[in-house]
Amino acid sequence: MSSRTKVITGLTLLVVLWVAAAGPALADAVRLMSARVAATDLGGPAGTLVLSLETERRQSVTDGSPAELAAQRVHTDHARQELSAARDGWTRDLAGSDAVRQTDLLLARTGKLADVRAQVDARALTPVRVADAYTALIDPVGLTTPTVYPDQLGDRAPGLSALSRARELLAEQDALLAATSGTAKRTDADRARLSTLAGARRTLLAAVGGGLPASVDADLATAEAALLAGKNDGTVWSTAYNRANTELWALQNSGAQAATDATAGTAVAAVVRAGLIGGVGLIAVIAVLLTALRSRRRTTGATRSPARAAAGPDRAAGLDPLLRDLERRNQGLLHRQLRLLDTLARRESDDDTLGDLFRADHLANRMRRNLEKAITLAGGTPGRRWSRPMPLGEVVRAAAAEISEYGRVSTSRIDPVALAGPAITDLMHLLAELVENAATFAPAETRVRVLGERHGIGYRITVTDVGPGMTEDDLATAARVLADPEPPAGGTWWGLYAAGRFAARSGIAITLHNGPDGGLIAGVDLPAALISPVDSDNDTTLHDLEPVIN
Repeated sequence: MSSRTKVITGLTLLVVLWVAAAGPALADAVRLMSARVAATDLGGPAGTLVLSLETERRQSVTDGSPAELAAQRVHTDHARQELSAARDGWTRDLAGSDAVRQTDLLLARTGKLADVRAQVDARALTPVRVADAYTALIDPVGLTTPTVYPDQLGDRAPGLSALSRARELLAEQDALLAATSGTAKRTDADRARLSTLAGARRTLLAAVGGGLPASVDADLATAEAALLAGKNDGTVWSTAYNRANTELWALQNSGAQAATDATAGTAVAAVVRAGLIGGVGLIAVIAVLLTALRSRRRTTGATRSPARAAAGPDRAAGLDPLLRDLERRNQGLLHRQLRLLDTLARRESDDDTLGDLFRADHLANRMRRNLEKAITLAGGTPGRRWSRPMPLGEVVRAAAAEISEYGRVSTSRIDPVALAGPAITDLMHLLAELVENAATFAPAETRVRVLGERHGIGYRITVTDVGPGMTEDDLATAARVLADPEPPAGGTWWGLYAAGRFAARSGIAITLHNGPDGGLIAGVDLPAALISPVDSDNDTTLHDLEPVIN
């Protein structure tokens, strides 16, 4: 396999990893932000249209002024046009949001408004059936409302939907009272239906856990009772209804705002996570590409003719300081992103947001591992290093955190020693490769155990799984891959090859053998020069001490 093919293959794999990690995070961020934007743009016009339809419904069931009804119809048509214009704007691209879906349904239902009006004008429907026709345009199912959007409001959506539904029941009750005004026209069936509407409204408000102020609720109940008994001309009801309707709208709007504010942290965390994953992946791709270009230019410079070499300095060689500086900057930016995530996590108290930040931090650590692994496979040296010894247990746990199934790794039995600072990055990454191999080939319900103990004058770390183990031929191949400075053909052994390169740089030995009870045991032997006793006065952890990016 040519060097160019190896570079292209490695870069392609890195891009695939980047896309696989960034895709879900970006999709989640887009979904959350689009829901918030669509709800903001469509919520106001949708509410205006619903109010207009409720007002037109009431006027249509009475023998009021034709001019007033005509003016209200114009107002309703204008509200519908405003909602349609908002829907047909750029929010049309957010078709997956609840706001757009519910707006489409409301516009489709109100597309039949002309037919309803024609029947009203022709007096083809009774007043009660006119009210029912308008109610079918607003909320035909009686379970959801067109102004509450679950994907924007999260777990508060059911309560706000019940509140909105209660307000619409009140408006429907007002229209039916107007349609059956006069004791002669109001039948027992009408009174039963009005009582049912009032009871359903009170039940919904009770389920929400908060409703109308006591004085408003009492006035409304008194007016209801008087109208149903035929003891009032409607003036008292109109006053009580208007106060209650205004209060319910205010409750719904304030509740929606509070729910939106409560979900802001989740939305911000999703955007931060998507930005970090996308940014880290881009840094990794650029770093590998620059490293490959530098290696190619070095090769070209080494093989050019003596006559060409004598003609002048190789311009590509002059780019080496720039490329090295870019690598340092990339790694520095990545480390700063991880620090930012840690700061956000320390300030956040919401459990859901903390979970999102933790997952974003874990993904960023995995991307950093891929970046440094890619640099190693391309022949470079990762610039991250520590200048002082650190507890080996911290290094082992950091290695376990760099794999996707970190929850399956047990690191509780690590005899305390300190690891020399220059070897921390190499050991961390080679252990991550070995632990990931163990987790990949062992059954998903089993654990991977990492043990550490003194071995002679040095120290041995073992990574043990309960998988199928390896054949003798595979063990021999693995030993050659670990020792060979040239990469193997194909991608099957690339993880072990990377582990071998990290180990060779720090003088660490890796051996593989099958366990007596099945599974594979990977032994990692550290030379005595890399270990020292733990300083009991120093409780600094690997996480607390910032590495140097050179």
